[in-house]
Amino acid sequence: MLYNYLKIAIRSILKNRLFSFINVFGLSFSIATGVIIIMLLADQYSFDAFNSEADRIYRVNYSRSDQDSFIAGVATTPMPLGEELTKRYPGVEDYTRLYRGFGNDWIKIMQDVNVPISGFFADPNALEMFQYELEHGDIQTALVEPYSVVITRETAQKLFKQENPLGEFITVGELGSYKVTGLLKPIDGKSHIKFDALASMSTTETLLKQGILEYPMDNWRNRSRGWTYLKLEAGVTAATIEDHLATISHEQYDQIEDMDATFFLQNLRQINPGPLMGNQIGPGMPMIMVWFLAALALVVIISSAFNYTNLSIARSLGRAREVGVRKVFGAVRAQIFIQFLMESVVIAFLAYLFSVAIVYFLRPIFLELNFSQLLEFDLRQSVDVYIISLGFAMLVGMLAGALPAWFHSSVKALQALKDLNGIKMFSRLGFRKLLIVVQFSLSLFLVITVWLIYNQLNYMVTKEYGFNADNNVIIQLYKSPRERLMTELQQYSNLTNVAAAGFTPASGTSSDRIIEQGETELTFNVHYVDEHYLDNMGIELLAGRNFGPTGYDRKVLLNEKAVDILGLSSSFEALGHSLDLRSDSLNFEVIGVVEDYHHETLLSEIKPLMMIYDPTEFNILHVKVNAQDYEEAIANIEKAWSTVNPGLQIEYKLLSEEIAFFANLLFGDMAKIITFISFLAILISCLGLLGMVVFSMQSRIKEVSIRKVLGATNQVLVMLLSKGFLKLMVISVVLTLPLAWWVNNAWLDSIAYRVEIGWEVLFFSILLVSAVGIVVIGSQTWKTANTDPAAVLRDE
Repeated sequence: MLYNYLKIAIRSILKNRLFSFINVFGLSFSIATGVIIIMLLADQYSFDAFNSEADRIYRVNYSRSDQDSFIAGVATTPMPLGEELTKRYPGVEDYTRLYRGFGNDWIKIMQDVNVPISGFFADPNALEMFQYELEHGDIQTALVEPYSVVITRETAQKLFKQENPLGEFITVGELGSYKVTGLLKPIDGKSHIKFDALASMSTTETLLKQGILEYPMDNWRNRSRGWTYLKLEAGVTAATIEDHLATISHEQYDQIEDMDATFFLQNLRQINPGPLMGNQIGPGMPMIMVWFLAALALVVIISSAFNYTNLSIARSLGRAREVGVRKVFGAVRAQIFIQFLMESVVIAFLAYLFSVAIVYFLRPIFLELNFSQLLEFDLRQSVDVYIISLGFAMLVGMLAGALPAWFHSSVKALQALKDLNGIKMFSRLGFRKLLIVVQFSLSLFLVITVWLIYNQLNYMVTKEYGFNADNNVIIQLYKSPRERLMTELQQYSNLTNVAAAGFTPASGTSSDRIIEQGETELTFNVHYVDEHYLDNMGIELLAGRNFGPTGYDRKVLLNEKAVDILGLSSSFEALGHSLDLRSDSLNFEVIGVVEDYHHETLLSEIKPLMMIYDPTEFNILHVKVNAQDYEEAIANIEKAWSTVNPGLQIEYKLLSEEIAFFANLLFGDMAKIITFISFLAILISCLGLLGMVVFSMQSRIKEVSIRKVLGATNQVLVMLLSKGFLKLMVISVVLTLPLAWWVNNAWLDSIAYRVEIGWEVLFFSILLVSAVGIVVIGSQTWKTANTDPAAVLRDE
């Protein structure tokens, strides 16, 4: 029986090549998108799957009362927490800690190019808890002695020539030299912890005494530098441990006015993908991003499924006699249903075969996106992925074909054989028209959204930030002798200004301090700058004076917003005003006020800002170069660096490029993905419309011929045939504009400095979608209107 169903399905597909092509084409792209999402999910859910005890291992996170609700919590915790918990309460079999500061962080932004590795300090039992195995070395002692390090095979191949690097030394910047005591085996899977090397935690004691590390390990205020993992005893629940952690939190933080913490546990397998957390230890996709990509894939799948449903119902007249004859000869409704469902499954299978080829071409493009490289996606094409994808394709086929199969199987035999017009009643109810309206509405919505994303991206790159970013080169200091380097740079005439600062403005980095005004606490941005910074950035001093050549101890500059927040009537009134920093026992005196500028990104409003002269916080140099002599100026920068720092690499970039990079990181990938999805949705909608128009023209060919015989012109016929479809397009526009306005305003309102949804965006989006639709409709109606009546009516 199934063999017969399959043969009939293949015959029907071959007989209706145009409709079959449209359905296969649309479904293949939608399934390909789904396959990529499945590969992405398989990649993300593979994290830490190799750990056989993952169900008992938890990371301790914390949240605080003033935390943004969008972020579920913070992944780091105070370093004494693990010992305090295990010493006082039962239920924890073991704990281990990782501490940041050894080499570079995992994220490939602002890394020291002169440090060869990225990694963490780790407790000796970390290797066993995370089930890392060693090719060389003793896992029990590898991380016991100070200045010992365990490295990955990739790191060993990069740094050493020999197969077994045990006993070799690695110099990690100012952290000193470390003896290699272990070589890690490659893990069979992925870990949420990204590193090149793990150094012994005992090393931190020496580094703290030497002043190289700044944050005491036993300080409960220090909760942003380390991660704590617990292995619970068998049968112990996370809720039980969280009760103990709540007691510890009250004991440690109730007496500290400016700090609080609610500790909670997160299972190892739920870290990635998982809720959006602060201070993540390694690359991973937050669950909200998974849902976003899945929603975009669903958009394409729904569009393709609509096409199949629409075209199948449109073809109902042509297949009504077939259904009627089969029912007369004894076919029951279930058999008719299975027959038509088999056709949709066969089409879905053909689409799946094409989707495999599409994935082959789309995969490298997806991996080139910024966030793919940042999170180090590895979309492996395993057998499991393709088995799941095949099941997904079959499910899409069945869902797309279920409604047409139900419709065809519900046709009564006598009605189908006697009165074909009765079959049209379903379409008159507006279902097919509704599908066309939904498809066009979706296409128009996506076009408007893409247009606005690109506008916002361009706005963030080109907007005036209140400072001059042109020809401004940023140099990372990395403990380079700042004063010597500045003196060397100032010798070159095409380097017109050299200034020191804490970090790059408007590129995703900021720092806050709490100001106490009586009983009121105010949060100010803080930026560390020298006396050359204002001139270098073109920021106007509105009142008072700038810092001097040696700076001013306990003196600050404020921006206009800070003056307003302090309740002062003018910039001049702020001069001499005293500021109490909650974390400092001394006061700061205001010596000047600068104009407001965008110190943070355009995602947030301009905030109160205080500028402090503190050379210990200077991490970068801003070098203003002569635009007419740019290449030689860059060469002079490199020459000055090599003079002061022989043997060290320099890392520099343009300030404008850094701002553009951050904007692209936020919106660039999203724009590319939604543009691709929009293109697919519009293409699939147009193919569906083409199929509908072709079928409609075929069903009205005799009507057109009779009208031509009676004197109707081609222009009149085109308008007559197009009128119904054009009405549907108008309805789509009317329904979509309010929705697009509301949805896009919703996400744009979350951005402090946003573009507006102007009439030109709506007008040209409508024009684009309408033009494509009119071309599709017009080409087929014109072709039908030019049909020779004699050829059509000669048998009548």
